Amino acid sequence: MSHAESLADKLQQCSQFSDDTKRLACYDGISGNLRQYAEQQFGHEQQVALEETPESITATIRATQAGAYDKYTFTLDNGQVWRQIDNTRNIWKGGEEVILERGAFGSFFMRKITGGRSLRVKRIQ
Repeated sequence: MSHAESLADKLQQCSQFSDDTKRLACYDGISGNLRQYAEQQFGHEQQVALEETPESITATIRATQAGAYDKYTFTLDNGQVWRQIDNTRNIWKGGEEVILERGAFGSFFMRKITGGRSLRVKRIQ
């Protein structure tokens, strides 16, 4: 398995086989290469993880909860929970679609899909 071809890509390729025998053989081939793949990635774990994750996701707010200092916690429809960490005033409620985007230095921002100001957030669950 090459560095350019991620584990997720290989698994996706295997899932395309409709024949059970071919699909299982493909998965078996991947499992045989996992140790070699892990050794190739040694020291580059964070880089590989960042390369295999999207730059942004879209979700719907399922619930909001006000916290100390008017900072909110947002529970999303995908099960993730994010906490506001900046002092930006927000009036967001359940049912609104949002985009979560990766920022610089490991930061994340959340904004309504319709636009407007972004909130700096941190994933807590």
